[in-house]
Amino acid sequence: MKRNYVETGKVRYVSRDLPLPMHPNAMSAAQAARCAGEQGTDKFWEMRHRLIVNANQLGTDRYNSIAGELKLDQPRFQKCLTDERYKKEIAKDISDAEAAGITGTPSFVIGQTMSDGVTGVRIVGAQPYAAFDVKLKELLSVR
Repeated sequence: MKRNYVETGKVRYVSRDLPLPMHPNAMSAAQAARCAGEQGTDKFWEMRHRLIVNANQLGTDRYNSIAGELKLDQPRFQKCLTDERYKKEIAKDISDAEAAGITGTPSFVIGQTMSDGVTGVRIVGAQPYAAFDVKLKELLSVR
């Protein structure tokens, strides 16, 4: 999808946080990814990937270990975490997800950006490429 749609400029990919309350470290993990992102967009994606891969090992020690592996400025990263700098933004993502009827992850909205959000089709769960490809082709043919 990245190669066929995002890199060609046909669509934009936007990631939002939806830390579910049943996962006690989900909120802090979302904050860790955003704090890493302060040190480069690529650092956000690298941290996010490693957090997903290590979902059963989340916690401050793991975040700091990954931050070291990513060669982040450790004091800056730790201050960001301690300050809970992104708590409000993550709360807004949660509110937006609720408004869109999204209750679990992964979930996707494929559609058009509006001034107050996105309108479109929801795809829930880890779906194969074909599920996204069909919807994207439909939407792009209407334009």
